[in-house]
Amino acid sequence: MRIAAVSDIHVASDGSDEKLLEEIRKRIEDLSPDVFILAGDVSDNIEILSHTLSSLKVNDCASLYVPGNHDIWFEKEKGLSSLEKYSEVIGAVCNKTGFVFLPDEPTIFSNIAFVGSIGWYDYSFQSDEFDIPEECFENKEFKGNIWYDVFSVDWEFSDQEATDLFNQKLQYDLSTFPQDIEKVVYVSHHLPFREMTLYKHFLPWDFFSAFMGSSSTGKILLDDDRVVLAIAGHSHIRKITRIGDITAMTVPIGYGRPEDNDCKSFVESAIAFIEIGEEVEILKFVEGDICEGLPYLSFR
Repeated sequence: MRIAAVSDIHVASDGSDEKLLEEIRKRIEDLSPDVFILAGDVSDNIEILSHTLSSLKVNDCASLYVPGNHDIWFEKEKGLSSLEKYSEVIGAVCNKTGFVFLPDEPTIFSNIAFVGSIGWYDYSFQSDEFDIPEECFENKEFKGNIWYDVFSVDWEFSDQEATDLFNQKLQYDLSTFPQDIEKVVYVSHHLPFREMTLYKHFLPWDFFSAFMGSSSTGKILLDDDRVVLAIAGHSHIRKITRIGDITAMTVPIGYGRPEDNDCKSFVESAIAFIEIGEEVEILKFVEGDICEGLPYLSFR
């Protein structure tokens, strides 16, 4: 089975990313994977999310989607809460555009199962290097540096409660797979392993690392020996590592944008390509920050 994967497109609201979306679609068509995975952070605007999924739907390829934290930011003017977007609205958009909303629909192809979640964070990835009070993580603010979910995610769960709820759903989904399932691919936006996080040993970067994911999610994956691959986004630093028998990778684009004449090669770097046979084989993957040195658009 061949898998193409990307995350964190962060589609611009002014229509300027049409060339980027066109090149992503062309790249998927050229790779001709069995499965295309989009691991969150498309847009906080539900219409842009719908347009993007429609633009990226390729025939003869199963398309799987999990939302990111930006995708569930509430839309006050539309009366859409974060919980409503995650539990109802985004799934309906996926159904309309031909994507599988993986958190609601664990999917099986032959003997390989795909399970997905937004995942969440519980501050277990916080750096040991800095003595930051726990309430700073709870408030998502340290010395004026703010993690913007504090303003834009309006459910009433604490971060620990949200993490626990998503973990419970993951455990349930894993428990329901048939006995003949040999391999499981976990797709999330937030990171399931601390080793997937890049620490730079300075602030505020390492303060924000606490909001990358949860070690408790990774433990669930390690406890199931069928899990062979974990694909995530969220961190805009592309990384691949091996945790036990699991290949774990982040596949983001980020906020940078190339000139139009460089867009094709940029997208070729952005789309990870993986084959699952007897082993997990990485056919195409570029590590690091593929947006380094590119202009960041100010309205993001």
